[in-house]
Amino acid sequence: MFGVTDLEMRVLQVQGTDSPEQRDELLRELEPHVRRIASRVCKRVITQQDDEYSIAYKALNEAIEDFSPHHKASFLSFAYRVVQRRLVDYFRQEQKHQRVVPIVGPGSRGEEASHREIIELSFEKHKKEEETRMRRSEIESFTLALEKHGITLNDLVKKSPKHRDTRENLFKIAKILVSDENLLNQFYRQKKPDKHIAKKLGMHRRTLSRHRTYLIALTVLAVEDLTLMRGYVGL
Repeated sequence: MFGVTDLEMRVLQVQGTDSPEQRDELLRELEPHVRRIASRVCKRVITQQDDEYSIAYKALNEAIEDFSPHHKASFLSFAYRVVQRRLVDYFRQEQKHQRVVPIVGPGSRGEEASHREIIELSFEKHKKEEETRMRRSEIESFTLALEKHGITLNDLVKKSPKHRDTRENLFKIAKILVSDENLLNQFYRQKKPDKHIAKKLGMHRRTLSRHRTYLIALTVLAVEDLTLMRGYVGL
């Protein structure tokens, strides 16, 4: 069974009680993730006014209904896959990948151009605001996940490798950890990784121990699917 977090426990509780009120409360709390996941799938910022948002929101509710720890994934990773499938289905049905907004101006071409510029500026401003909200949501999720391992963002800054090639190599190691549930859980439990884990990962024990904090952060990013936070850890 995949390591169950507080979020997974809440999802399972909602499933067990079958309470519409608890489900609605959980959906409201997870709403920022709906926009984040939908925006990543669509490769553009998605807002509550978009059809894709409604599809993603319904898919999140479906994910709450169908999630099981036996899927060997965090709830957010599982939800991402469900949202992605439903959006792909939607794109196929509608035969479109982005909404086109016609601009109709009653005046001259100059007025139409001016009107278009105003709309574009407004859209860009809204896009930046949405990206800021999404980033804040990811920072909050990242911070809470790290705290479960006794790590703060300041700790992570101090422990992050200076060289990019080292960070990229450790990201490959993190992928190996995430792909092996038992190995990942052992790594989480051991403050000083033993020879077995070091051998499995192809690293010296002291090297693995020195980069343990950074590796935990990388596994959190992978499990929780926090793509916007990759820049924070230098990837």
